[in-house]
Order: sequence, then C-alpha cells, then structure tokens
Amino acid sequence: MEKTILRILFAALMMGGCSGPPAEKAGGGWPGHRLQSWLDYYGLQLEDFDQAGRFDASYPVRGPHEPADEELYAPLYVYSADSTLAIDLDSYHLVINRRNDGSLYSPGREADMEVALIDLEAGLRTRLLFCGTPCLFEEAGFHPDGRVFVAGFSEAGSSHLPAIWLVDTAERKVDFLQATRAFHPVEVRYISEVRLSHIDFLFETFLPVSPADPLP
Repeated sequence: MEKTILRILFAALMMGGCSGPPAEKAGGGWPGHRLQSWLDYYGLQLEDFDQAGRFDASYPVRGPHEPADEELYAPLYVYSADSTLAIDLDSYHLVINRRNDGSLYSPGREADMEVALIDLEAGLRTRLLFCGTPCLFEEAGFHPDGRVFVAGFSEAGSSHLPAIWLVDTAERKVDFLQATRAFHPVEVRYISEVRLSHIDFLFETFLPVSPADPLP
C-alpha cells in the first residue's frame, strides 16, 4: 500500500501537479524536471525504486540562517515556487572559491553532508537530512504537497545504490526509497556534470574510492 501511495506522490511530481510556476532564481525550476534529470542521467525510472524504510527525521538542528558566503552559495539553492523557501545541498560540505576571472572552482569537500531547509522570510535554517560517507545528496526539490524530495546515493555494503528521500517537513518523517542497481563511485558525477557543471571540480569523484577500486 505504501509503495503505491509513494508512486502516486512521485507521479504527481513528475507531471507537474499543482507545483505552480518555477522560481525565477538560478536554483529554481520545475521540481519534476529536476528529479527527471537525475533519473535520466543514471538511466533510472521511478519503477526501479522500492520503499526501504520510514523513519523520523534525524538531527533536528534549527537556528538563524547565517551563510558563510551568500554570494557563492545562494545561486546554488533550490527555491520554492514563490521563492520564500530554499533547499541548501552544498554549503555545509562543499568548498567553493572564485578565481580572479570570476570563474568558480572547488578544491575539495567534507565527508559529511547536510540537506537544510531555509525559510528566507524568517531567516531560519532547519536541517532535514544529515549523513557521512554512507550517503550522497545530489538533487532536490519541493513536492506539490509541501514535502521535500532529495535524490542521491546510499551505501549498501560495497555498493552505492540510488536512493530517494521524501521528507515530510511538518511531521518530520522521511520515506526512504532505494533501487537495486549498484554504481561504481566513478560513475556518480551528476553533481559535477549536471547540477553544478559551471563549477570546476579539482577532485575526481564525490563518493569514496577504496584502494581496490582505483580511478581510471
């Protein structure tokens, strides 16, 4: 039953539902397109995902929104249709610098990642998801019903499996969906090749690579 409900929810997202017009800011855009872009990049479909769990949202950290460098990170936020809310996927873990010619580059990142919801009118930041090396958060958006979806990867043994987190921000519950197709770390490049393709990444992969699996 839950699996059917979740597919209906995501079908509404992909069709546009009542999501309204896309935000005009750089990180906006139709949320269904953001998810479809991520699925297409890895050759996946929603039918490839099964519900793997439902849990309480961890790390309910909330406080003032005090960005380290709003000029660099605000254009990377994913904005709601009315631009009153924003999802921050990057500022916690990703180091970004600007060259003299204005181009952006990243020399590295932290292992831990955070997905935060920013209330731009109230100036508040709330952590929705937090994970270390077992997770990678690559894409996100606002579902028409107010939930937040996050797409990425979750570690399962020696494999990295595609995953989708559907966060109910009101109830602080998370539905966790996972696909069974495994990916090697060097295949996981959506962040650098699609979502943040305008940034020059000086490192090869977003997922850890063991000595037994060297980069090509």
